[in-house]
Amino acid sequence: VSRQMWTELWPGTPVEQIPIGHITNGVHIGTWLVPELRDLYDRYLGGEWMENADDPATWQAVDTIPNAELWAAHVERKRKMIDFVRDRLQQQLVRYGEGPRRVAAAGQLLDPSALTLGFARRFATYKRATLLFRDLERLKRILNNPERPVQIVFSGKAHPHDEPGKALIRRIYELSQDPEFRGKIVFVENYDMNVARHLISGVDIWLNNPRRPYEAS
Repeated sequence: VSRQMWTELWPGTPVEQIPIGHITNGVHIGTWLVPELRDLYDRYLGGEWMENADDPATWQAVDTIPNAELWAAHVERKRKMIDFVRDRLQQQLVRYGEGPRRVAAAGQLLDPSALTLGFARRFATYKRATLLFRDLERLKRILNNPERPVQIVFSGKAHPHDEPGKALIRRIYELSQDPEFRGKIVFVENYDMNVARHLISGVDIWLNNPRRPYEAS
């Protein structure tokens, strides 16, 4: 398809010979790896691990990282993520014109010890952002379990002309304001790479539940 789209750049060249090959989505380690894990990998994988990240042998030493140190790094990232989300939620409420009491309460949302799920991406319908809400009564029991608390952080944007996608965001926001879900479901506005970086590195579980085969990667 791409070769056909860009034929004008190679006039007279048969479509099958246009030099456009396959591409694969990737992650730039230097951009996305948080400092806590980078320091940990430097200590246990050796100083050259990033240059050899595509070599399976590089990762054989990952099992030597003590569980306690790996968990401590995650807990620190989770703490930073929660602080970040609280600050963003307070900014949102200020923009809405909410009073100081509610703004102050937002600074206490999210429990650092609760199992935290994250879902943040473009809100296209096939990504099924609201799949968790198919059975609300079951979800209420899960999120409000006093012995095993669970909370969910959402973020994302829909295309300006994607009305069904925007409706998904409205649905999540409305549920986050329900008294039985308040404090257990939060939606962070103005999704961007900075929001993604904090959420991905701080949540315990990253949700991805697209409808096959519509996901691009």
